[in-house]
Amino acid sequence: MSTKSDQGRFFWGLLLIIIGLLFLFEQLGYIDFGRVLSTYWPAIFILIGISIYLGKGFKRSGAALFLILLGTFMLLVKLQVIERYLWRYFWPGLLILAGFWLILKPRLRER
Repeated sequence: MSTKSDQGRFFWGLLLIIIGLLFLFEQLGYIDFGRVLSTYWPAIFILIGISIYLGKGFKRSGAALFLILLGTFMLLVKLQVIERYLWRYFWPGLLILAGFWLILKPRLRER
C-alpha cells in the first residue's frame, strides 16, 4: 500500500467488513448489535479522524485531532470511565481552547 488512496480504501474496506460481521453475529444471536451501537457510537468520530489522518498521510490536521479527542471523550463518558457530570464542563472548556487556538495559531502565509 504505497499511495494514500490505497490506505483509505483499505481502511474503509476493513470498516465495512467489521460492520458486516457485527450484523451477521446479531443475526446468529451472538450479540445485540443495537446495544453495541448505542454504546460505541462515539467511535464513529474516532474513525473519521483516523480516516482524515490517513488521507493526509499523517500530516498535521487539527480537524482530525479534534474528532479523535471528541470521540474518545464521548466514548469514555458513555463507558462511565469519566463521570457524566464532567460532560457539563467539557463544552465550555472546548470553546475556551478553540478561542485560544484562534488567537495563538500562527498565521498562514499566502503563497
